[in-house]
This record gives sequence, C-alpha cells and structure tokens, in this order.
Amino acid sequence: MTIYHYNPEAQTNRNLVLKNTFDRYFQTHSNVQLQPVEDRDTFQQIVSKEPRSLFILSDWHYRHLATDKPDFIPYFRGSKNNQNTFRKYYVARKESLPEAPTIAVSGTHDYVKNLIRNMTFRHRVPALTNSQLLTVPKDIDALLAVSFGMADAALATETSYEQFSLLYRNEHQRLTILGISQPQKHLVVCLFSKHLNALEPALSALDKMEQSDQGRLGLNLLGLDEWKLLSAHSQGGQPQ
Repeated sequence: MTIYHYNPEAQTNRNLVLKNTFDRYFQTHSNVQLQPVEDRDTFQQIVSKEPRSLFILSDWHYRHLATDKPDFIPYFRGSKNNQNTFRKYYVARKESLPEAPTIAVSGTHDYVKNLIRNMTFRHRVPALTNSQLLTVPKDIDALLAVSFGMADAALATETSYEQFSLLYRNEHQRLTILGISQPQKHLVVCLFSKHLNALEPALSALDKMEQSDQGRLGLNLLGLDEWKLLSAHSQGGQPQ
C-alpha cells in the first residue's frame, strides 16, 4: 500500500529524509510505504486515477480537489499541541522594509504568495510583484536568514517562532512580527471511500505513529505530534 504525500507548505528537498523515516517505521507494518511527490501536477494526476492509496496533503489543497471528487474523503487530521490549526507570522528585523523585500520562505511560491495576500498586517501589506523569495528548508532557517541579513523578512509558523526564541535568544529579541495569517488547518489524510476497507492496515499504522519513537520522529518531520480521527470521514463531509 502506498501513502502519497505532497505539501506546498514545505519544500521537497526533505522528501528523502521523510520517506526513509516513514519507511523505517512502516517496516513493522507489511506492505506500507510512503511516496513523497515532488510537484502539484504529478500529485493531482495520481489522485485523478483514484488508486487504492492514502494521500497526505494540505487542507486547502484537499478542499480544492474535493470540489469535483465528493468520494475523496478526509480520514485523519494532523494535530500539534492538541491543536488542529496553526498560524504563520511575517517577521522582520525592522518595521520599515524595502519596496521589494527579499522574503525567506519554506513553502512553494504559489502557497506563499496566496498566504501573504490574506494575512493581517500591522501597517501596509508588502508588495509581492517585485519581491524576491529566498527558499530555505525549514522555518527556523527562514528566521536565521533574517537575523543574519540574508533576507528582509521571513514566514514562519508560531511554533517555529517560539522554538527560535529558545534556540537563538539574542537574535529573537531583534525580530518583530509584522503580520499574522488566519488560522491554517494542519495536514489531512484522505482516501477514496470505495477503498476504505482495503486501506484499514495503512490507516492503523498511521494511527499508531505516536506510540513509537520512530513514528513520533516521522510526525515531527510533518510538524505534527499525532493524527486525529475526523468525525466527517464516514459521510464524506468536510473536515472540521
């Protein structure tokens, strides 16, 4: 059984680490493997074939796909610190930024631009037309890029911003939050309802990830600490 993963909120250069970590966990669950997907078009082509597989994807991507695939249903939602949502911060070292700032980000460009357009800012909304996006592996790297002058601003989750304050206290004190996103839903695990029974072993393996060190490591790479069952899955409804 294959679990396909694509997340525009994160860079694909960590896919090999993600696959190896998940597959080591799945060694105790026969015939289950993770297959990260490099780009959105390829992922959607796989979904269009309605395979007997699971799909880990962002909430907004799921909702886009579900508009014309009512039998493509959510089963689990990721959770972090018992919360099913997170926020992104727009962070800089100073409140006055260039007209075309360099922004350090860990997500795809389309996702980042859409997120920034819908953020609430303390002052003016940053111009995106001529902005340069500096791609980094993780949110912590984005914050470091601002701290060391490689970027004017960064996008980072509130959790990453808190971790940064513990790891780099002096650098954190020089940063300021200029914008905050609306609550964003964590990743969902989806499937086609006609395959539900056949996919029970893979669903059980995901459900038990938090119970082992290797499983928790895999969850951590996704920015999560557990999967939570969605009450709407059996009816094919929208996840809460």
